[in-house]
Amino acid sequence: MEPRPPLSLLIMQAYLYTRRSFDEALRKHGVSAAQLGVLNRIAARPGLSGAELAREMFTTPQAAQLMLATLERKGLVERAADPNHGRIVRSTLTDAGQRVVDVCRADSWAHEHRLGAALDEHEREMLVELLLRYVHPGDTARD
Repeated sequence: MEPRPPLSLLIMQAYLYTRRSFDEALRKHGVSAAQLGVLNRIAARPGLSGAELAREMFTTPQAAQLMLATLERKGLVERAADPNHGRIVRSTLTDAGQRVVDVCRADSWAHEHRLGAALDEHEREMLVELLLRYVHPGDTARD
């Protein structure tokens, strides 16, 4: 019997499979999964700065700025200097950006349902709970 692969390898493979799958599903809307993640954060917190975005997405400020610049070129995000802090640039969704978020959210939920179909409801709930414990060890305040 072959030994089971390490947990970290399986988690990375699951992430890559899921990411690629979502990228393919969202391509028809002109965005990647990472870009939708940025758009979703701006939709939830209009006026988000690049530094705040970087912290929320566990990335560098430079990578966040590149993503914002790309979304701005696509006409999905507008950026403007904060009137109270000239060095801070705030991002908001354009009308086109909000439309992309709305249609992608619907498609994403449908796609997630298809991906999760390999598990029954109890298994999905258990996997979510186990991953939450893995990602947030010692956090007993979760729902």
